[in-house]
Amino acid sequence: MKRLRSARTWALVALAGLGLATAFALAAPLGWPFELFAHFRAQYAASSVLLALILFAFDRRGMAMIALSFAFFHALPAMQKTVADEPVAACRGPVATVVTANLQYSNRDTEAFLAWIAANPADLVVLQEVTRDWHDALRAVEGYPQREFLVREDPYGLAVLSRWPLDSVTWQDFAGDGLPSVSGSVTVEGRPLRFLGLHTHWPVLPDLARQRDHSLDRAAAFLRSGEGPSVALGDLNLTAYSPVFGRFLESAGLEDVMQGAHWRPTWMAGFWPLALRIDHVLVTPGVCVEQAVVGEAIGADHRPVIARLRLP
Repeated sequence: MKRLRSARTWALVALAGLGLATAFALAAPLGWPFELFAHFRAQYAASSVLLALILFAFDRRGMAMIALSFAFFHALPAMQKTVADEPVAACRGPVATVVTANLQYSNRDTEAFLAWIAANPADLVVLQEVTRDWHDALRAVEGYPQREFLVREDPYGLAVLSRWPLDSVTWQDFAGDGLPSVSGSVTVEGRPLRFLGLHTHWPVLPDLARQRDHSLDRAAAFLRSGEGPSVALGDLNLTAYSPVFGRFLESAGLEDVMQGAHWRPTWMAGFWPLALRIDHVLVTPGVCVEQAVVGEAIGADHRPVIARLRLP
């Protein structure tokens, strides 16, 4: 009996914790640290369902209904996106397959990614956390005659591999803090496609969150200043549940290629409590998304995203 009472108490404590996390997630528009709680809504939804079942078993039906209300609230964004998803409009332009992948600068298992990219060829590949070792390993990748590298021994090296001619490749510093982004244009069957490769700060501290947001604001302005179809891709350290993500999409005039898809984590995908989708491919309206998937494990803490696009 004592153990049963203890289990009930812990269930109520867990419910209170979910309530607090929910309140913090609702306060995400206020910025750091509340935004950090907004990223884990899929975990909150699943935990709330499990907790509701436990509370029903303990005959605490009122508390169980509160847990179910938390589950509904946190699952609502995913349900709304699924309902709102519409069939892709027909496009007649050339097909461009793009890939973004965070290789993890400390990852020594280069063979896993090399095997994956060989099995999943693309027209444009943007890579993050490219070190000298990764630069040397990527020489073995065939089919990409156009290559640009900015090698670093920290998590912010970048690389661009292209099957098609590259033009106007420029290393950008949107946040003014020395962290690079890469922009340029790739010509696909005679049609230009602008691209912007990003890797923003990990927002675990308020200053880092501000630098990430500043970088995204400047990136949005850069994308708005150009013409023609564009794609932004990379590790944004940001999920679709964050108000910062929605603000970036609106300001830059972009659409998420995973819009309407089910939960597909790209970071820590094998560890459910921390699994998040923070690697993104975003396109301007008019670019049709024929397919967008999260790839298999490549030995890093991230998984690649591959999207098959058709230009307008």
